[in-house]
Amino acid sequence: MKKFFDIHKFPKQEGILLFGISMNKVDNVQGAKKCFEYMKHFIPKVIQPTVGLNFVYSDSLYYNSEEKASVLKKRYQATSHGHKFGFMKLLKKNPIYIPNSFSFKNFSQMVLESKVYLTYLEKLKKIYETDKTFQEYVAKDIGKKVGEPNTNQTNFILEEILMFYLVSKGKVRLQNDYIQDKQKWVLWCYPGKPLFSEIYVYQKNFFNLSNEINTYENSYYDLENNILYDYTKIDLPTFEV
Repeated sequence: MKKFFDIHKFPKQEGILLFGISMNKVDNVQGAKKCFEYMKHFIPKVIQPTVGLNFVYSDSLYYNSEEKASVLKKRYQATSHGHKFGFMKLLKKNPIYIPNSFSFKNFSQMVLESKVYLTYLEKLKKIYETDKTFQEYVAKDIGKKVGEPNTNQTNFILEEILMFYLVSKGKVRLQNDYIQDKQKWVLWCYPGKPLFSEIYVYQKNFFNLSNEINTYENSYYDLENNILYDYTKIDLPTFEV
């Protein structure tokens, strides 16, 4: 299997790092302090001070559940609110950073920033229904056998990977007061290795989307291991987590 490594330097153009935040990880590998540490790791890679950091909270993805929406809303509103202001508190202790270069959005807000998200979601679900290989990779990501993942688990995965695929392809607006829509590149970041199903979606490129201006249009950054993955260069059948 091809080896992947860390980034040496970011491109000289404006760019945005996108941290997807899982609500069940904000007390451990994605806590405010951990995210601050991840961010600091990137500082030596910035050639010019034209990089923004956008957080996306996955709260509404958890509505793909049998639990009452009112319970989930109360739980995850408090979780995302605490995480954001915990991070902002750390920024205030480090005045070298530019406050308006940080943006905080939830998943529903991201959906509203894309004209095509819901259209492509319906198409992706139809593809999933007939693509056995796709079904196998989703099941593998969930830790189940083919046919075992329920509808909620499947929808969670499909909604999540589609969002970050569309972000990479420039089909979702990333609001950042510092960058002001001038970004030339966007890098999707998360702790741990990528999902098999996500790699599959990028490799198959079902919707024939291209965003050549984005150096990282087919990439993913593992925040835990400091590795940049190029999805086009992964041999998926032999890829291991």
